[in-house]
Amino acid sequence: MKTSHVISISLLWVATLWGASAAVAQVPPNAVMLVPGVYTTPEISAKCQKYARDRVGQSENTDNARQSVALACAQKLWQKQVKGTR
Repeated sequence: MKTSHVISISLLWVATLWGASAAVAQVPPNAVMLVPGVYTTPEISAKCQKYARDRVGQSENTDNARQSVALACAQKLWQKQVKGTR
């Protein structure tokens, strides 16, 4: 019973590494991870920062809102870029 448990865990570990290496292989060299699973490039960051600034504004208590909008924008543009390279 212990042997099958160790084998199962080993197989899960290998599958996880395989999936992670495939995801990393798609990341261009100038990309940066913002949060786990969300990458950006300088071009995407510039577009999303401008979009968030225009969308939310620049009043005193809007930092979190701007960050959320910029992060969602970066995630959307990154997914679009990855789809285009496949």
